[in-house]
Amino acid sequence: MTPIEKVARDLDTFARDCAVTVALKITDDSCKMDEEQRAVFMALYDALPSHKSAIFDDDVYVLISEARRAPNASLYARIKKEREMAMSIITQEKMKTFKASVRGSLLIAEFTLIKN
Repeated sequence: MTPIEKVARDLDTFARDCAVTVALKITDDSCKMDEEQRAVFMALYDALPSHKSAIFDDDVYVLISEARRAPNASLYARIKKEREMAMSIITQEKMKTFKASVRGSLLIAEFTLIKN
């Protein structure tokens, strides 16, 4: 299991919803992270096990997939609506905490992998 897969597996429902929200922000290019961090968080999203969301219905995964495959203005408008709704629930402060937690968990998982 890769460090990203381990971190994704260990996320609780709220953190998984945060990961989906970050994926929405990256997909519609409203995220301010650099390319390396975008790649890390999209890999985390891709590694998420299926789960019940407290925020999203299952259509969000289809929306992200479609926008990644063939982006267009209509999909971006739907993504914007989803991410704004999610951020009104999550809050920017909790999102920053989530991202910092993921970065720390990845460092620990990578160190553990190297050590073993």
